[in-house]
Amino acid sequence: MNLRWEKLRRKMEEENLDAFLITKEADIFYFSGIWTKGCVLFTNDDRFIITTPMYREESLRGDWEVIIREDTMEDILGKLSQKVKIRRCGFEASNLPFDQYQKISVKFKGQLIPQTSFTQKIRAKKEDSEIEFLTKACKLTLQALDYIKEILQPGISEKQVVGEAIKYLLKEADGFSFFPIVLFGERTSLPHGSCSSRSLKKGDLVLVDIGAKFNGYCADLTRTFIWGENTKWEEIKALVQEIQQKAIQSITPGEKCSQIDGRVREKFEKAGFKDNLLHGTGHGVGLEIHEYPSLTRNSDDVLEEKMIITVEPGVYFPGKGGIRLEEMVLITNEGGKVLP
Repeated sequence: MNLRWEKLRRKMEEENLDAFLITKEADIFYFSGIWTKGCVLFTNDDRFIITTPMYREESLRGDWEVIIREDTMEDILGKLSQKVKIRRCGFEASNLPFDQYQKISVKFKGQLIPQTSFTQKIRAKKEDSEIEFLTKACKLTLQALDYIKEILQPGISEKQVVGEAIKYLLKEADGFSFFPIVLFGERTSLPHGSCSSRSLKKGDLVLVDIGAKFNGYCADLTRTFIWGENTKWEEIKALVQEIQQKAIQSITPGEKCSQIDGRVREKFEKAGFKDNLLHGTGHGVGLEIHEYPSLTRNSDDVLEEKMIITVEPGVYFPGKGGIRLEEMVLITNEGGKVLP
């Protein structure tokens, strides 16, 4: 944890901050090693966890000053800001609801400074232990995908496959990163569609998007199977796979994420699929399923060594079907390395 606190201190110095307010659960865990709800106030000299009696036992395990609140969170933050004489306190603007920000700002004895991707950028570069946990989560997810492929049979429904996926992940992993997505046939045109009672038929596409969780870290993989023979879909799948592989091979640290997304879009557009692209090329993954950086056309994010991202090109044809393939990729000095 000391290394993580030091990273936070350095970023605070860069922004001329003498305190930082953390409100997201994943951020609290990253810097404290404790899954708890509430907030953390971090200064150069002090670290406070503010939580409720429900999370007393978990919170007391760490090397922090724990405040079990009876007053409101904004009242406690107001008193603390006065006690430790805070001048400029940063916070993640995307994590703090505006109404809560307003309540805190009334009580707070210092300036609240909104920040963008402040903690996300620290978390994006993974430590060796985090890479190990994500690799294990990825292996477990691949095993689950193999299991799902084995149980596919005519007449099985999307809901039944989702149920089997959940049972498998709960048995073999620490749980699942997100509610599994399983879609058949024409419903594969819905990138994040909810499962239904639609039954599997010969020639159907089968889209499976799942992720195992291990030691708090999330995997995210997608496969699209063709149940039977379907020449048209096989050709489109081969194209998606080729574009994905070239995107992974072209990844280098220091490159803007928008450039990677741009190359992927260009290849699909040349193939005549400009209107069939519904999302970006990928995203960071770690303690949360979607993290910094974002591989989209308008992203200013830059890839760095030891980031782990997804590369998930997909094309979708309304009412007919869609194909998405997703891998988890570690950024190295030699380029992109597919996990595990």
